[in-house]
Amino acid sequence: MDIVGFTPVIPILFAFALPLTSIIVKGNRKVTQAYALIGTGLTLLASYELFRQVYNSSKPLIYTFGGWAAPVGIIYEVDRMSALFALVTAVLMFLIAIYSYRYLEHEEGLEWYYTLYLGLEAGLLGVLLTGDAFNLFVMIEVTSIAAYALVMFYRDRGDSICAGLKYAFIGALGTTMYFLALGILYGAFGTLNMANLSALIHGLSFPIAGTTYGNIAIASGVALALATWAFLIKAAIVPNHFWLPEAHPAAPSSISAVLSGLVVNVGVYSLIRFLYTIYGGEVSGSLSGIIHALSVILIVLGAVSAFFGALMMNVQRDVKKLIAYSTVMHMGYLVMAVGVGTQLALQAAAFHIINHAIAKALLFLAAGVFIHAAGSRDISDLAGLGRQMPVATFSLAIATLSLVGIPPFNVFFSKLLLFNALMEKSFALAMVLVLSSVIALVAYVRVFQEIWLGKPKEKATVREHGSMSGVLLILAVICLLLGLFAPYIIEHYINPAVSQAMDYRLYIQAALEYATKLKMGL
Repeated sequence: MDIVGFTPVIPILFAFALPLTSIIVKGNRKVTQAYALIGTGLTLLASYELFRQVYNSSKPLIYTFGGWAAPVGIIYEVDRMSALFALVTAVLMFLIAIYSYRYLEHEEGLEWYYTLYLGLEAGLLGVLLTGDAFNLFVMIEVTSIAAYALVMFYRDRGDSICAGLKYAFIGALGTTMYFLALGILYGAFGTLNMANLSALIHGLSFPIAGTTYGNIAIASGVALALATWAFLIKAAIVPNHFWLPEAHPAAPSSISAVLSGLVVNVGVYSLIRFLYTIYGGEVSGSLSGIIHALSVILIVLGAVSAFFGALMMNVQRDVKKLIAYSTVMHMGYLVMAVGVGTQLALQAAAFHIINHAIAKALLFLAAGVFIHAAGSRDISDLAGLGRQMPVATFSLAIATLSLVGIPPFNVFFSKLLLFNALMEKSFALAMVLVLSSVIALVAYVRVFQEIWLGKPKEKATVREHGSMSGVLLILAVICLLLGLFAPYIIEHYINPAVSQAMDYRLYIQAALEYATKLKMGL
């Protein structure tokens, strides 16, 4: 098994073995923590090696399960965009695993927490690496089931159970819609391999499944409508956002960071794969009209989400719910960019996915330190804690400045790219970005002012834990470095990733060449 197939297997193997390991070590928390760090650490190393190999290759890397080439078997096809996102995912999952131990120091069931956590990481990596639309469904389900359970980690709290069940219900509805979309696609194209689908849509030859059935424009329209709605649920786009503000406060802060920083990206990434890899480039007249209509819908819903999220931030007293609505706003930006459909827009979206994931994880983890100390999510109960917890306060400030878009932090540069991409399309769209950011700034300032300058309700001595503070400082430094080196990162990592993601011919060619090698026994 090469690095492509090995990377997502590591966390799932560790997840399956952890319950047995916990029995052997009789629930020793330190052993459980070490085990989880080894699992996420090895996954990080594998993700880095995959990233290195993909960026040194002129075409996507492929792994076939059981040696069955496309379109007969399920394949993983990894281009530079998926490898880049996988590396960011592995980095954050490793750091958040370190943070989790101290945050959950008084909670039972740490072994089940890390079992689900590792399963969640395996699902996320599977989504990013797969080259098969059906396997994408499977990996989304793996991700979702682990996320539902982690939201309900506090089993003795009614809000946790209620939020988890609501999340599970709307999530199941979304995956059901996507499954129906797959049935329609398979009926029309006879395959669910992404390279094969793209070849048929663009009139290119592909072995075995080389014939379409019926009216592919109508089939594509219905399938894309269903799949897009499902992906918008996963991305928490209005009106499918309502699960997210409930799930974030109910989950541990470490899981809130994963949900907002990584899990919501599943929907946006899946949209990118469908609109840029499968249906990208020049398509026939009827299909072109369908893609245009879909792009308009994405832009409108993205703009509504951006404004709605920003406005809702200003009426929240629960600090985690406030941050959750910030995620709705930023997902709106990303969906707008995907809808615009230009290379600059995809560059902006790709860089913003990375920057938002890191800065939002930092914001949730910093807020989690205050929540851990105060035992409350109410902003008024956190008043004055900032003066006693300098590392958490510093990290909260960095995350806030970054997400608002203040230079020289990382999100400023991806927002600048987003502004330019939206400006090319419409001045009004660019103003959505500017005005919603200003509205969000008001909410962020209110939170920071309360935590730093507010009068404590009662005198209490709190302290910062070294492992949690260390993770915060690492993420804060990353936010700064990504901003300072943004031009270099965009030129050497973002642009190559986007160029390859938009090159559907290269994606198809890589799958065909690999199938030929397997047939020849090479």
